[in-house]
Amino acid sequence: MPGGPRRERGQIMILFVLVLVVIMGFAALVIDVGVLRNANQNLWNALDAGALAGASQLPDDPAKASSMALQYADLNYPGGLPSSVGASFRCTVGSSGGAHRASDVPSVCDPGLNATWICNATICTAVCFPSEGDACNTVVLASGVTTPYQFGPAIGVDSGTAAVTSAACRGPCGAKPSGPVDLVLIVDRTPSMEDIDVANARAASHAVRLQYDPADQWIAFGMIGPSQGSGSCLTTPAPGLGTANIPSDLRRWVPVGLSGIGAPRNESYTSSGSTLAQSMTCISKSPGTVATDLEDPIPMAAYELLNNGRPGITKGIILMSDGQPNNSVDGGRFTPTYNYCEQANASATAAKDAGIEIFTIGFGLDGSDNLPCLDATGPFAGRRATQLLASMASDSSVDNGCPGTSNDDGDHYFCVPKTDGASANLSKLFKQAANALAGGTRLIQLP
Repeated sequence: MPGGPRRERGQIMILFVLVLVVIMGFAALVIDVGVLRNANQNLWNALDAGALAGASQLPDDPAKASSMALQYADLNYPGGLPSSVGASFRCTVGSSGGAHRASDVPSVCDPGLNATWICNATICTAVCFPSEGDACNTVVLASGVTTPYQFGPAIGVDSGTAAVTSAACRGPCGAKPSGPVDLVLIVDRTPSMEDIDVANARAASHAVRLQYDPADQWIAFGMIGPSQGSGSCLTTPAPGLGTANIPSDLRRWVPVGLSGIGAPRNESYTSSGSTLAQSMTCISKSPGTVATDLEDPIPMAAYELLNNGRPGITKGIILMSDGQPNNSVDGGRFTPTYNYCEQANASATAAKDAGIEIFTIGFGLDGSDNLPCLDATGPFAGRRATQLLASMASDSSVDNGCPGTSNDDGDHYFCVPKTDGASANLSKLFKQAANALAGGTRLIQLP
């Protein structure tokens, strides 16, 4: 056709340009999206590392948690962390029927009375403000990274931004505690404990048993005063203090040795038929001739942990008492020249020096029962029972009143009055101490 070939001149160039644009678009899609994904993953890895490091300091030191989170994230991000990264806090508890599990507050964390909870099928979270006195167990790092594209500008896209959020929680975080622990519970059932008080101590002991997992956490059970250590109920009270020789009298003071899957007492203690469960159920009050000995149960518990526990595993003692010591096997009963409090504190110091973490709980020491020590001389002469229990606890604990702020100051000493609701409150404090011992950190997906 006349003029036909001339009309087709230049079309190949147009087609080439169009194809080139498509090729550049695919290059941008493949290469630039890969670059963005790599930058996104680097940021995610850095924020995960930071969140895990920060959560390890919760709930005790939120300021350190924030600084550590940002520091570790920065160390793990190539070229330095974007300035947009910020740290915030949450309270994470279990989900029950689409609502937060109330029994986890405040034993796990406490975002305050007006918290707004967001839940999924397993956990609930609420924004938490340490500056307002909230107890937080989760640190959240969030940021976006903007990545310049290599090929994108050819199609008018210069860069891409990926938003990343990472959260890490310390403690049970809505599930059972995950960190392995060897624990001895020491429960007071001396004559100053009324029957209802013993029942409350029994309920608190069961709360720890049901909170823990026998595959990870082993539990032993100790008494004040001592037990018969044999028979159908291992915790049946002994008629008197008797002796406290290690190890021959171990089972009088720690009637139920370490129990759990693979433990010396190999049993799944969550079963109500387990020896541990039955022994907790049949706790009864000691006879009127048995006074409060806080000196001897500690070395007995320490012996159980150090000789029958697992090497390299966190070891802890939770001791609950409702008064100052006024009796000791070695010191005799009401001997004016024997410094009961000083010797009890010395026993606790020796256990702590051996690497055992001690939590103490004063029960009903909010008024006239908070009596001064009977020590005539020494560092505890004239000091109150609450001051002794705080000194026996780990972590440089202090007595801030009963309850005062003792239960939310981040240390290892707690106090609860013997009032209405004492059972629930005592159980929460037992669980709070047990959770702290098994307080491993883990990454979570926020609901």
